[in-house]
Amino acid sequence: MLLALLLAALPDAPRAFVMTPEPGGLTISAAPSSLTDARKMADQLRYEEAVVEYQRYLATPDRPLQERAQALLELGFIHLVLGDSANAESRALEALELDPQLSVPSTAPQKQRDFLNRMKKVTLGRAHIELQPRAANDPPYVVRVKVSDPEAKVQRVLLRHALTATGPFYSSEMNCADDVCSGTIPPPKDSQSYTAWYFVEALDADSATAAKVASPESPLQLSVVEQKAWYASPVTWGVAGAVIVGVASVIYFLAPPPPR
Repeated sequence: MLLALLLAALPDAPRAFVMTPEPGGLTISAAPSSLTDARKMADQLRYEEAVVEYQRYLATPDRPLQERAQALLELGFIHLVLGDSANAESRALEALELDPQLSVPSTAPQKQRDFLNRMKKVTLGRAHIELQPRAANDPPYVVRVKVSDPEAKVQRVLLRHALTATGPFYSSEMNCADDVCSGTIPPPKDSQSYTAWYFVEALDADSATAAKVASPESPLQLSVVEQKAWYASPVTWGVAGAVIVGVASVIYFLAPPPPR
């Protein structure tokens, strides 16, 4: 049962949300309480309270990417209902940066579908960053993105990273080959196992933001677990030592006594 937030609430329509079932979607039980509460408030026309709950949900950085994108789109629709078109477009564009395939059910109000289609056209005409899976031989601290730049405005792509969800965020320039860029999040000095928060930003010739995936307010999360080579692992050496001692003991007890 998908919770798709449908707006019938636009200036010339009654303010009402319709919950439409759709296969393969989010379920009420699977959604975090903050997201469930936000959707309930929106359905009850408590839009200002719903905005607060959506922001609470989005403030936690380790949300699944598609779920986060859907929540951003729903929040954008609420801003549209409230007459805040700037925030509505900003949230919708951020959602489409995370998941360009976002859609609404065919039963959604026409103005909602028109709004989403308009935002998709905007994204097609501007630079776009899409997260890519790491290659099989990539270390766990590598971030890969694909940059679409129809107007050739992007000059640099930066990986902004931090060791806490609230920053401060440091920057490192990503290496780009054709339209794929990769960068690494360096470990802290005292550990090779760590959790980092990050977002990716593409800059034009004036160092203005041309495209972005995630943001400092809603960063993505990456966890790196230290993996030592087998010969550097204390467990390996412990097991090897125990085997050597065991073999030596067997040899000692089975060996014939020396001649007198």
